[in-house]
Parts: sequence; structure tokens; C-alpha cells
Amino acid sequence: MNPIIAWFVRNSVAANLLMAMIVLGGLTALPQITQKPFPDIEINIVSIGVEYLGAAPAEVEEGVCIRIEEAIEGVEGIEGIRSTAVEGACAVMAELVSGADPSQALDDIKNRVDAIDTFPEEAEKPVISQMTTKRCR
Repeated sequence: MNPIIAWFVRNSVAANLLMAMIVLGGLTALPQITQKPFPDIEINIVSIGVEYLGAAPAEVEEGVCIRIEEAIEGVEGIEGIRSTAVEGACAVMAELVSGADPSQALDDIKNRVDAIDTFPEEAEKPVISQMTTKRCR
């Protein structure tokens, strides 16, 4: 048997004192523990939406989504890019690296997307925004 455990078995008063110190330490620390009903969540995503009315998903992907993905691929601070093409619309989500400056990344993405001049004529102007958190109480 471990000699420390054997010593506590032989000296029950010491074991009880140690237990009391641990309980008192926990009760002393209890008021300092931060409690929140909902955790603080930082969402670092920039969304780009483009409407391309009357186009099939394959046309939307080829004409809009791929061009946006290629344009924003080298932006500093982007961890991953996801895009969705549906009938008449394209949505691209750029997930930012934790700790990256969201406003700087948003500006860089806006500049690169605004520089794309090969969108189809029927495509609307891209809507670029940073996703924010909302709390409902």
C-alpha cells in the first residue's frame, strides 16, 4: 500500500483535518466563481450573399460561388470557406481564425469581392456582412 495512504489510515484525525481544509477552501472560493446563464460566444464569420434570379444551382455555383471563393482565398485571417448554391442564390461563409481582427478581414473581403467584374449580368450586387451574436431574454 502507498505509504501516504497508510499514514492517513493510521491517523484518522489528520485525514479528517485534510478533508475539512479542502471543504473550507471550496466554500471560500465559491463566491468568486463567475456564473453566467449563457456563455459569451464570439462568432467570427463573414457572410457573402448574392442573388442570381432564375439560375439553376449549377449555374450559380459556376458563375458566382467559385469566383467569390477564388477571390477571397488568400485573405489573411480566414480559416475556412464554405459556400452553398441554391436556385437563384449563393451564400459564402468565411470563417476567421480565432484572434483575427474581424473588421480588417471584413474590409479585405469587401475589397476583393468588389473587384470581381466577371459576375453574370443577371447577378445582383453582393451583400457582405459580419455575423453578430444576438441574445434573447
